[in-house]
Amino acid sequence: MISSNAFLNILFIIITYFMYITYQPFLMDIVVAILLAISLSKVYSILDKKINNRYISSTIMTLALGFLLFGPLFYFITEAAGLINKVTPNTIHLVVGKINELFAYLPEVISKKVEEYLSANNLNLIYQNLASFIAPLTAKSAMFLKDMILIVIFYFFTLLYGKDILKFLENVSPLEKRKSEILIRDTQEVMGLVFYSAMFTALFEGLLFGGFIQFYGFDGVFFTVMYAFASLIPVIGGAIMWLPVSLYLYSTGDTKGAIIVALYSIIVISVIADTFVKPLIIDMIKKRMHNEIELNSMLVFFSIVAGLSSFGFWGVIIGPAITSLFISILKFYKKL
Repeated sequence: MISSNAFLNILFIIITYFMYITYQPFLMDIVVAILLAISLSKVYSILDKKINNRYISSTIMTLALGFLLFGPLFYFITEAAGLINKVTPNTIHLVVGKINELFAYLPEVISKKVEEYLSANNLNLIYQNLASFIAPLTAKSAMFLKDMILIVIFYFFTLLYGKDILKFLENVSPLEKRKSEILIRDTQEVMGLVFYSAMFTALFEGLLFGGFIQFYGFDGVFFTVMYAFASLIPVIGGAIMWLPVSLYLYSTGDTKGAIIVALYSIIVISVIADTFVKPLIIDMIKKRMHNEIELNSMLVFFSIVAGLSSFGFWGVIIGPAITSLFISILKFYKKL
């Protein structure tokens, strides 16, 4: 005869399995929403204390997140569409022709291979195949947009019922209440520090790049937004933006400008800002948050790389979150 506890456990496992199947398509969106809510929990707590109405506080925080996500996206789509419409085969030929001049300084074996790949026939074929590339890209963009909408919705309900969920977890957790509070607090502090550090550093580097290339006739706001997002990708993020700009300036005959933009991006942004200014930003955020957590920049770097490799774009949030939770548990053991 099966005991009532054993029956309940079996039933729970079965229902959990079917819950997973039911909600599996939305799990990533739910996880990202929860992680964002944890990262921004201090801001929400301050706002909720002033307003004293969790519905209004949750709505304000959700609108702010929606603006943060959708504002730059729609701006990028609008501006990028205008830039793409200006691209013609002649433009591509002009840019590639100038690039070929640079490859002339490479060893003959490499330069010949590059010239064959960038021949006129291949360029026309590449241009014609852009349509086949744009179709799946459009589909993925639609999926990404859907995920963003769902994340904002789940984020609202996570904030709205967050306290109730935490109380429930504390009640069902085998840990003592004090220990549960320590674990939750440490996790919030680490994740909040990672999130704010990444956002403010990305914005700072975006402003450095966008403000500088505006002197060369580029749209400073557009490239500020683009560089800020690109800088979230470790190692190659900044190069994704400054390299095409430098090549474009070189193709138009502004060799001096191309060299200056490249050197500025490497020395000022990648070396000085990333190495010396970034730690100052992190320290400033820690003081403002009254946070005593020690953040290792290399650990954050590798957690973002691992997150991007495993989870795609949202790995920027999930990678550091998993790492910070692991650190919190280790620190939790130390405090026991």
